[in-house]
Amino acid sequence: MHIAIYYPWIYLTSGVERVILEICKRSKHQYTVFTNHFDLANTYPEFQELNVVELPFVPVNRDLWPVLKASMTIAFQKVELKSFDVLMVHCDGIGDLILNRLPKIPAVCFCHTPLRPVFDHHYRARVVERFRAARRLTFYLFSEGFKVVDRRMWLRYRYVFFNSNVTRMRAERGGLLRGKDGKYEVLHPGIDSDAQQPSWRYEPYFLLPGRIMWTKNVELAIQAFILFKKSPELEHFRLVIAGRVDAKSQSYLEKLRKMTTYRDDVEFVISPTDNMLWSLYANCYSVLFPSFNEDWGMVPLEANTYGKPVIATNLGGPRESQVDGKTGFLVSLEPGAFAQAMARLVADEKLVRIMGHAARENARQYDWSHFVDRIDLVLEKLVGSVR
Repeated sequence: MHIAIYYPWIYLTSGVERVILEICKRSKHQYTVFTNHFDLANTYPEFQELNVVELPFVPVNRDLWPVLKASMTIAFQKVELKSFDVLMVHCDGIGDLILNRLPKIPAVCFCHTPLRPVFDHHYRARVVERFRAARRLTFYLFSEGFKVVDRRMWLRYRYVFFNSNVTRMRAERGGLLRGKDGKYEVLHPGIDSDAQQPSWRYEPYFLLPGRIMWTKNVELAIQAFILFKKSPELEHFRLVIAGRVDAKSQSYLEKLRKMTTYRDDVEFVISPTDNMLWSLYANCYSVLFPSFNEDWGMVPLEANTYGKPVIATNLGGPRESQVDGKTGFLVSLEPGAFAQAMARLVADEKLVRIMGHAARENARQYDWSHFVDRIDLVLEKLVGSVR
């Protein structure tokens, strides 16, 4: 089969790009990737080995007006897909709008999340806090209009994969599953647990890896670390924050740097190489994951594959991928709760090692080959039923 994948922005080393790569690399079918924004310099270099077709450019700025303009571009562009058997849309927001002018090609969705400012009440509340009265009204009007349009687009999908139960529930609450009659499933993205081996070393630093942006709630980890370090015997511990920063998150990085201006125990590693990041994973004491209501989250599983316990918020994807008290701790969205969990691990290195081994076994449950095989099977059945 010849399958088209569409995702508006391929410009980061995020979970969405990783999922697209693994599908294209491991599937027995032929894939072509369509995108409106392709930045090979800042995404996974393996994309240069794929067939990528660039469509009319849309910016990555996620403010209200740029998103509205990008939505219009996506909704009214024409994409030639006559030679393809099926279209897979990777949705984390406005990508569904590509269906507006497409011919009647069978379409499926891999939903990483419906548009979060509209369908995720945690995210929505934080977005609204940043707007003044006039912009709030505009935002609410946009939200209600987008819900109507997105529900119409979802009627085109023959089948939907969700990366987690969290995203499935968002879609269900938002009325996106009407008429689907069970033609959807949760399919957790995988991890290549055999590619990286644990060092079983636990050096005195906590690691916060992943993209540095406001949705990752990095300031909570910094606040928690400062509380944790109030005990003199913990003076030798450090916090390492490692990840990429795109243009729209530069001001957020500056805010984080100001929080740590007079500290020499907080280190920022910007745009680490793969080898550098893997080394940080392999040798850290534990991994922090303070994101609020994350859709799924690859970081906890990456930490697990290195035999590292994870301290994560008890919301969203980590509730599905982590086992509280076994692979780490799931805690409330408060600096004190994180600091307490960090102190508990530091006080008991035996517990850290026990959790590390359990974390490693947990990662083995999530396999890319099973993930891609399942997608292949569903698409084959879908195309077979259409012919």
